[in-house]
Amino acid sequence: MNTTAFTDKINHAANTMVATFSEFAKLLDEATRPGRQQLLAIDEASVDAGALQLDAALLNAVPIVAAPVHCEFFALQGNGHRFVMGAGGLYLEVRREWLHFIHCIGPVENVAMPYGVVTAKCEMAFGRVGNALSQLRDFAVHSVAEAPNEAGGFVLWNSATDTWRIEYPEATATATSLTYTPVDPGENEHVVIDLHSHGSLPAFFSDTDDRDDAGSVKIAGVYGNVDTSSPTVCFRICVLGLTIPLTVPVARIFE
Repeated sequence: MNTTAFTDKINHAANTMVATFSEFAKLLDEATRPGRQQLLAIDEASVDAGALQLDAALLNAVPIVAAPVHCEFFALQGNGHRFVMGAGGLYLEVRREWLHFIHCIGPVENVAMPYGVVTAKCEMAFGRVGNALSQLRDFAVHSVAEAPNEAGGFVLWNSATDTWRIEYPEATATATSLTYTPVDPGENEHVVIDLHSHGSLPAFFSDTDDRDDAGSVKIAGVYGNVDTSSPTVCFRICVLGLTIPLTVPVARIFE
């Protein structure tokens, strides 16, 4: 075979391969388009390509999935969050190194949802908040020493060693206000509990606390009446705007 004939055969084979892959890509696009349209309520033929990429990236970052009816529910594995449509309505699922959280944020009562059952949960990798009791007591001593001014502190959990420590950030405080900077966790550390005190005032979560906690994933605690014989505490878990009260006995902290 001469060189020209051989080159023609190579070019023909290459062109055939390109055409085959182009046809395959076209068929794949047509086959997957209905699925994309189900995930995003769009007419893909008429949308801007750049806008579609942005919406697709957003969906990829925070997906919405359906709970299976016939298969086993597969929990979110990596850190992040997603929305799950289930038989009971819309659920928020959040994963952090220390937390796996599933909560119904949109219950449905009168419409039959054709999806699987989703079980709510709030599972903390370290077990319970009481495992940080030593640090919670340390903050009680600190808040009494700072009274009547407010005080702040962070309790960090080490996922590698299953140990705790408390850190007191630089703060500017008065009897009715507190500003302090976030702490920098060490290797394998996670800020789990955000604490502040109200000095002589009772423990409660203010509108300012609600704004500060919005969008975060943590446990928040407030100590009040710390310079009296009847101190008070309030705790809650904060998950991306949701707040759920936690029961933490004040007598255990202020023994």
